[in-house]
Amino acid sequence: MNIVVGNDGRPHSERAAEFAFALAKAFQANLFMLYIVGPSKMQGEKEKHIKNGMRVLGRAKIRASDMGVPLATLLEAGEAHETLLLAADRLKANTLVIGSSGERAGMARLLSTSTSEILFKNAPCTVVVVR
Repeated sequence: MNIVVGNDGRPHSERAAEFAFALAKAFQANLFMLYIVGPSKMQGEKEKHIKNGMRVLGRAKIRASDMGVPLATLLEAGEAHETLLLAADRLKANTLVIGSSGERAGMARLLSTSTSEILFKNAPCTVVVVR
């Protein structure tokens, strides 16, 4: 079983990572963690976000080792939904775990589609959203 989790270091992503660790341990699954540097972050602040990604993924490696969970980490650039969909397909994921802050409301919710909605509709596997 292969589990893919996106983690950008924010609290909702960290909760998703903890859920993915527990799921991987319970099912003796392989865990793949992605930190995605988005296109808007590519201009000017790219190095800052790459360093943050390395820090987030480094902490995850320690956590995985402590739990006895096999973990592969990936730092990739692109739009979150596109990168997660491609990774889920490429890594033959059975489950994709993402975090959601649940903060989109009102007009923002009506005018745009969230990453989690896009993943639900297009992922080649089960999608779990952790709040």
